[in-house]
This record gives sequence, C-alpha cells and structure tokens, in this order.
Amino acid sequence: MTHLIQSIYTDGACSGNPGPGGWGTVIYFADGSVHELGAAAPQTTNNRMEMQAAIAGIEYLIASGQTQPVILYTDSEYVKNGITQWIKGWKKKGWKTSTGKAVLNQDLWEILDDLSQRTPGILQWQYVRGHSGNIGNERCDKIARTFSLGQTPPLKQLALES
Repeated sequence: MTHLIQSIYTDGACSGNPGPGGWGTVIYFADGSVHELGAAAPQTTNNRMEMQAAIAGIEYLIASGQTQPVILYTDSEYVKNGITQWIKGWKKKGWKTSTGKAVLNQDLWEILDDLSQRTPGILQWQYVRGHSGNIGNERCDKIARTFSLGQTPPLKQLALES
C-alpha cells in the first residue's frame, strides 16, 4: 500500500439543530498527502452529522486494508464516549439509556459499532477541542459547515489503490 493513513479527523455541522447539515472527514497520510470527504443532509441534527463523519472515516480505513493503528480525532464527546463507553450498556439494555429511554440515533450507533468491531486494535478514538486552532479539526469544520449551508466545498481526493 502506498499511502499509510496516519490520522483521521471528523466533524459535523448543522444550520439550525435540527436543520440542514453537513459532515467533513479529513484523512492524513504518512507521506503528507490528504484525502477529504463530506456530504450534506437536508434535515438532520449535529450529532447525526458528527456520527456520519466518523462512519465515513472508518469505512475509508477499512477499505484501505491498513492494519497499522490510526487515531480518529473528533470534537464530539457524544461520539467518542458513545462508541468507547456508553454503547456496551445500551446494547445490554436493548438500546435503552440508563433512564430507560430509547437511545437516539440507534441506526448510526449500530453502524459505528459494526465498523469499530471490524477494526480491533487498529482504531483509537481521541477527543480534540473544537475551534481551538487544530488544523485537521478546523478543516473538517469548514467542510461540514460549507455543506450545511447548501454549498459544495472543493475537496482534495486521492484514488484508493488496491
């Protein structure tokens, strides 16, 4: 494999919550190259967009076939804590929260859970404070916000080699 993934940054945005949303994912490679992904959703929530960005990043990692560890950076404590801590309890309780309510975004949590189980020992989750000058986080935010405003940002794209 030519491109070794070094890190993945993800972010979601909503113009109104709920409202039109967008997500952005930036994949950084060891050789300095970058691959950017993103999309819009007409009616959604910020949390769903944060999750969609993470899903896209992990799907890209799986498709690459890489086995070296990768850190996925998110500025969403909801996503990081949900997938690394809370999900075990939700599944045990039949997708109910500690207060007995249905878990929001169960459809996306199930996808994230499945993808995480397909990357054991490879994917590490890391929280990064949003809007704090982190280049990867700022770029994801710009992609996500642009999509949420109904525009399409220019994205750097690499061909995925097999």
